Amino acid sequence: MISGLLGIIDKMRIEVFPTKEYTEPPSKTIFVQVNPEKYSLRHGVDFNEEQALGTSGSSLKFNRINSEEASFEFLFDSSGVIPPGKIKEGKGEESLLDKVSDITDAIKPAMVKPFAEVEAIEKEVEEFKKLLMGYNGETHETSFLRILWGGYSLDCRLKNMEIEYTLFRKDGRPIRAKVNCTFKKTIDYNLMLAVENKTSPDLTHQRTAKMNDRLLLLAEDIYQNENYYIDVAKANGMLTFRNLDIGQKIQFPPVK
Repeated sequence: MISGLLGIIDKMRIEVFPTKEYTEPPSKTIFVQVNPEKYSLRHGVDFNEEQALGTSGSSLKFNRINSEEASFEFLFDSSGVIPPGKIKEGKGEESLLDKVSDITDAIKPAMVKPFAEVEAIEKEVEEFKKLLMGYNGETHETSFLRILWGGYSLDCRLKNMEIEYTLFRKDGRPIRAKVNCTFKKTIDYNLMLAVENKTSPDLTHQRTAKMNDRLLLLAEDIYQNENYYIDVAKANGMLTFRNLDIGQKIQFPPVK
């Protein structure tokens, strides 16, 4: 409320997580120097194209829905005109004092020191790159990220990064850079299964028998038809379908 009255702008932040489950607190939080002017989202569907010989068209068969991709352009500037970005340990929520400090830094008149050398931006860009795409030798994975900006949230991995340097010191070292990043949405496998709830009878399923499970009821649950339980018994080489052993793996083949 107070920050809104003061005209304080919430900075986009990127949280860096140690594991794909996102259950532990982030190890680092990046607050960008300047919020992006825009971002783009990409959604796609993959099809298998089947075309018969001698025909002019193809039949599209659904393969999969691709994960969401989001693209942003980040600005890095060490000239002193723009307050610097921040990298904080852990979740690193910005306090109201931090935000007020950003405003006072932004409205300060630029102090020109004729004999001072402006810092190059390479170090900041390299640290940003290392956090977003750094390789972990223990997990053999690159970083797991969460982008937060206003009402937008995305658990993702960095897909690609393009760095463009646009302003330079007299010695040729850069003091401004534009970093274009594309992030691809990621989701934990178990959560994905729960969300998609793949119970289609056209897919192969496996169940682990629990106490009091009955093959007839399991078949009805998957196929929406109890009559397939005999086919399931045959597919699993069962001599009897009346009693299931606890922990027994049962394959339910697709309906043809």
